[in-house]
Amino acid sequence: MDPQAPKVLKKLTLNAGALRRLAEVHRNWRLGRVNGQRLMLTECNLSKLDLSLMDFTDSYLVRCNLERTNLRGTIFRGAVLTGSVFDEADMTGANFERADMRGAVFHGSDMTRTALAAADLRQDFSQRDGAAGKNWDEAPACRFRGAKLAQTIFKDAKLVSVDFSGSYMLETDFSGADMRKANFASADLQAIRLTNAELQDADFSHASVDQITRDQVRTAQLPVGSAPRLSAGEVTERLGLHARWVDTLGQAGQRLELEGFDLSGLDLSRTNLAAARLVGCRLTRTNLRRAWLLATDLQGANLSDADMRGADMRGADLRDAHQRGLAAGDAKTGEIPGLGLKTRGLRS
Repeated sequence: MDPQAPKVLKKLTLNAGALRRLAEVHRNWRLGRVNGQRLMLTECNLSKLDLSLMDFTDSYLVRCNLERTNLRGTIFRGAVLTGSVFDEADMTGANFERADMRGAVFHGSDMTRTALAAADLRQDFSQRDGAAGKNWDEAPACRFRGAKLAQTIFKDAKLVSVDFSGSYMLETDFSGADMRKANFASADLQAIRLTNAELQDADFSHASVDQITRDQVRTAQLPVGSAPRLSAGEVTERLGLHARWVDTLGQAGQRLELEGFDLSGLDLSRTNLAAARLVGCRLTRTNLRRAWLLATDLQGANLSDADMRGADMRGADLRDAHQRGLAAGDAKTGEIPGLGLKTRGLRS
């Protein structure tokens, strides 16, 4: 065994102090100094740490947990980060240029002005295991569900099959990127740049777009359109029918079923939405304070910056819902007595 071979640290929970010491040793390695060693971590827990402004250039952090970590201004240029989780991390101004990020997850992350030029965010085949029933088609690409991508740079990045559903994009630069089969369902796209991007089979059909973005997507001969939206009168009517349906146990009225609709910014406070089906709805900045959301199906909904304080969410299903900025203080969660339905998917 080579005594100079880099040591891989596995399945450890590390604090900020330990990371700073390891980063210094890593820096010595990059500078060719004695006693330097490349930072190599696998399946380590770095969640909720303050790693801002640190330099992890060319490091190796595979399948690590960086959930809710402060990465403002942190440098990961050329790093290997396959399968790592960055959910709800603050990555403002971070640098991931040329990084290998295949299969990484960024649900609800703030990536304002983050640089990902020439990064590889495609499917991660490294965990393929035939005995476990996995195959090439099931390998995950990166997911940015509910992420904030304002002035984020993906120039020349590899984004095949990447999931941007429910994300917010403002002046995001995709120039020259390979975006084939990328998914923008329920995303909010404003003034994004698609110059020379490869867009074959990308899905913009349910995205909310401005005219600049719409024109670029249409130039690529792809369908683009916004989620359907109800008028104020239609909302009032549908809510009335649903309340009657709940009160009569389904004998009268009509259940509220609005899969994929745009309900963003509406005032639905104190409304009865029990057992409503709102799968994939855009509920960004929607006021749901003290609403009745018992057994409400909110799977895949975009709840970014929604207000659910004081709501009754017992039995509600929020799996895969985008929850960046969701306010749910004093909400009632847990099981509905007698029904066995529990709140699922709510991030604390």
